[in-house]
Amino acid sequence: MIIDCAKQDPTENYFTLIQTVIPRPIAWVLSDNGNGSYNLAPFSFFNVVCANPPIIMMSISWKDETTRKDTWVNIEERSSFVVHLPSVDDIKDVAQSAATLAHGVSELDAMKRSLEKVDGQRLPKLSGTKIALWCEKYSITELGDDKQAMILGKITHIWFDDSIVDTSKGRLTIDAKKLNPLGRLGGAQYAGLGEILTMNMPQ
Repeated sequence: MIIDCAKQDPTENYFTLIQTVIPRPIAWVLSDNGNGSYNLAPFSFFNVVCANPPIIMMSISWKDETTRKDTWVNIEERSSFVVHLPSVDDIKDVAQSAATLAHGVSELDAMKRSLEKVDGQRLPKLSGTKIALWCEKYSITELGDDKQAMILGKITHIWFDDSIVDTSKGRLTIDAKKLNPLGRLGGAQYAGLGEILTMNMPQ
């Protein structure tokens, strides 16, 4: 079977792609609403794209035909945001935080999750998470006919839960099993790590 993407409408292409490029990591993004509250939303068009400087990329679509999603607006206006890497245990809250709300209304109000202040950081992190990346807007580029935002964020600080890191060998090692990251599949499907395979690179 072969699909000609030019002969599919954008919705068909979207549903094909989200079932094809799997699993995808999830950026669970906290941003400042500008009214004393915070927006929390998940995005799975997301990855790290540069190490020097450390930069992540995420792609954000529109809330509707005339309104940009709150995360996009908040980053454009206030620059700072925090990306959390959710664990499998966070699946219900991740799904709940994807609900469409009016701008300025916080998803946290309907969740039993609190925020934690971290020394030296203006924005807090979400409680119960194991990794948080503090980012500043690097650039925003609008792509495609629908002008979807490709947001690049420069990572300034990274917080790890001590339970998932090991520095005994002189280099930071993250225990993937203890992190137990949540991955995104197509439709309503998510995934855990499953079996972890180890293969050394050829010399």
